[in-house]
Amino acid sequence: MDRVFDWLGERLNPILVKETRQALKSRQFVLTFGLLLIAAWGWSLIGLVMMEVDGGYSQSGPAMFVGYYCILAAAVGVFVPFGAFRSLASEQEERTYELLSITGLSPRQIVSGKLGSAVVQVAIYTSAIAPCLAFTYMLRGISMPTILFVVVYAVLGALGLSVIGLLVGTLTGEKHWQVLLSVVLIVGLLIVFFIGIGITSNLVFDGDYMFGDDEFWMVMGMLLTAYLTYFALVFYAAVAQITFVSDNRSTRLRVIMLIQHACLIAWFGYIYFTVEVMDEEILYGLVSCMAFHWAVMGALMIGEWPELSMRVKRGLPQSFLGRAVLTWFNPGPGTGYMFACCGLIAACVTTCVMLLIGMASGLGGSTSSTDMEKIFAFSVLAPAYVIAYMGISLIFVRFLRRFTQGTLFVAALIQVLLITAGTAGPFVVESIVDSGGFGGYSLLQITNPFWSSAHIAEGGTMPLEAPVLLTVVPLTALIVFVLNLPGILHEVRHVRIAKPVRVAEEDEQLAAETKPHEPVQISPWDVQ
Repeated sequence: MDRVFDWLGERLNPILVKETRQALKSRQFVLTFGLLLIAAWGWSLIGLVMMEVDGGYSQSGPAMFVGYYCILAAAVGVFVPFGAFRSLASEQEERTYELLSITGLSPRQIVSGKLGSAVVQVAIYTSAIAPCLAFTYMLRGISMPTILFVVVYAVLGALGLSVIGLLVGTLTGEKHWQVLLSVVLIVGLLIVFFIGIGITSNLVFDGDYMFGDDEFWMVMGMLLTAYLTYFALVFYAAVAQITFVSDNRSTRLRVIMLIQHACLIAWFGYIYFTVEVMDEEILYGLVSCMAFHWAVMGALMIGEWPELSMRVKRGLPQSFLGRAVLTWFNPGPGTGYMFACCGLIAACVTTCVMLLIGMASGLGGSTSSTDMEKIFAFSVLAPAYVIAYMGISLIFVRFLRRFTQGTLFVAALIQVLLITAGTAGPFVVESIVDSGGFGGYSLLQITNPFWSSAHIAEGGTMPLEAPVLLTVVPLTALIVFVLNLPGILHEVRHVRIAKPVRVAEEDEQLAAETKPHEPVQISPWDVQ
């Protein structure tokens, strides 16, 4: 076995081996593992006392399982993600990441190695508490599918929180900001911990019937799809954060965003066309999710640096079709804004097409002409608000870049402040003008994207303000888009450049070194 482990250790990710050895020898792991065993032992004694009092005839399995789950969730859902955060944050604080960057390891290998260390710790903690969880099945009151389901989603949740911790650890290298991020992360992990306990308790005590429900598994499929895509997005965002500045740090993320867009349309389309009792609320949900998705992603993309490095330009597409399709995956705020606008417009068109197909085939439920008009209006209005606010934010970002070098978070903060001002501003003005209190919706709320969109969707008829909203908001979005068009065209004009002679020679030398040696005939009996 020692030889096998030595062989594996030589071939595994070096960061995984290093981080796992350090983690398993650290005081944090020893203390956490010891507390986990003590807590499990103590809860077992408490359970025995409770069963003795009840005469051993009660169904104490659910209560015991929730207690064991709390112990497991504290270890894998709080300590492991925070340890993953500290493993990468300490590299930034102590300036030891430079030592890793000069090795042959890529940023993806570094992040995956640290994530692999978290996977090993989660596996150890889970294997330690798994016999206790399985024992609760013999105490009656809980089914084996419930036990397996909770354990699986606890492990997946721990891995998701761990990759978030790695991303947070890459955000800054300043110690005072790291302290603030540590506090924020701990608070967030505790909130998720208590939410998980509530969901698990509800599932354990009242949720056995859900496993036979098709809608339950459909929702689980949607959540699993969202988990996998956002896991990949956060993972590659962490990789991009530690990648050197001159490299392409955007294309992979935008590909994942596009995959998320396709998955969202696929799931909502499946629900709309297959579920028997579904109405226009499915389409409202699709447009709302798309608007939120591209608003968040666009707020980050418009904060990218507008100029491309020579390294990135050497990898740009050359053909007309490649430039027409793949240019929007290149780094830059203009291409990012255009990418988000295309996603929003595609969401609007897809929603309208789904509605028309559903009405023509009868698969999408019965929809009146008024409801159809409202869905069309909502599909236009919500994306228009996002395009307008995102474009105004991009104008502010370009203006600020004349004086300072902005970041992704500055761009996101600008968009949040603009939306907040557009939402709260009308209420402030209305409270000043009319001291009697807030009335119903009026055109004064036209800058409020939430109330205006909801006002279109609610009620049995189209509101009187709909023509004005559907004229002013899309027109404003179009004007803002035109104002940003020069910046977009500047980024589109980037063309591919040839490799310098020195770089080409170095690439050929590296390729020759990695190429396997050809066999050499040293005797007449050697076969080449």
